[in-house]
Amino acid sequence: MASSSCLLSEDQLQCSICLDVFTDPVSTPCGHNFCMICLRQYWDSGSHCQCPVCKTKFHNRPDLCVNTFISGLAAQFKKSVQVKSSRAPEKHPLKRKKVLCDSCSEEKLEAVKSCLDCGVSYCETHLMPHKTAAKLKKHKLMDPVETLEDYICQKHERPLELFCRDDQTSVCQFCTETDHKTHSTVPIEEELRHRRTRPVKTTAEVQQMILLGFTEFIFPFFFIFAVHLYNAD
Repeated sequence: MASSSCLLSEDQLQCSICLDVFTDPVSTPCGHNFCMICLRQYWDSGSHCQCPVCKTKFHNRPDLCVNTFISGLAAQFKKSVQVKSSRAPEKHPLKRKKVLCDSCSEEKLEAVKSCLDCGVSYCETHLMPHKTAAKLKKHKLMDPVETLEDYICQKHERPLELFCRDDQTSVCQFCTETDHKTHSTVPIEEELRHRRTRPVKTTAEVQQMILLGFTEFIFPFFFIFAVHLYNAD
């Protein structure tokens, strides 16, 4: 039987605060999981105690105990990653998927930038107005991506340029004037620099915030664990 580690992915064992594989994972009463130190720092930085994922508020600060089951899975996953890395003859960088220019009418050229304000991607030629026109210079440009909607606020249809440290989520400028008016927000670039300079537990790149709870994957793990024990006997 194949080992359970090969059925696990980093996303399933990822803390939604630090975006790394769990270290000393703990579970909240509402069923979500985080690194112990991440959750403690999150609660210490806020005025009230709540779950970073579902926002359930706790009248009394819950006692945190390491979830030994998830901790074992995380340790097994880290070990399997180390083994695979040691066996690999060389490490090749992942190739970024080619994004095409939305403005090219005939042969589509490769895009060099995506504009969050325009909602389209541009090749070098069609990007030129954004470098010369005064109004277009104020637009938010980023490395080309296929799914620009992931970087747009679904409520206000504005670029997600800011990061709310209270709710640990990306927000737009309009969000800071409504739901996040009293929250601590910083530019996304500043938050990324902050995360890159603090100690990390793995070499995984900061990607997107993944909010997976304990209840979303615990039953498949129990099945794998039960089958493993049965075969061991």
